[in-house]
Amino acid sequence: MVIGLGNDLVEIERIRAAIARRGNAFLARVLSAEELGRARAMSDSARLAEFVAGRFAAKEAIAKAAGCGLARLSMPHVSVRVGDAGLGVTWEPASALWERFGPPGVGPIRLHLALTHAAGLALATAVIEER
Repeated sequence: MVIGLGNDLVEIERIRAAIARRGNAFLARVLSAEELGRARAMSDSARLAEFVAGRFAAKEAIAKAAGCGLARLSMPHVSVRVGDAGLGVTWEPASALWERFGPPGVGPIRLHLALTHAAGLALATAVIEER
């Protein structure tokens, strides 16, 4: 049974401007430690903005699906990664996801995430379902 659905749309140019204006402080506010490592390895500023916009949209969509808002979600404590089975999401105890659903992969939910980039936008959809 679906218990939450969220989506978000982010303008990549707005994220590029935020990175230019606030640099590492902005990245640290949005990205997990794992994602920061990937971001710092990117030499192309356009690809970096697209990556960060995608992660921002994904985390906003997850927060909406979970009904907790971005502040309680705690973006640096949620990590989106690409794996063999598509996008995977993990979270740490500092995130509201841990409080509400327990550790990732063993709690009472499955979190599905779709993410796409096109025409200067990043779009994410998150679905939370009971196991």
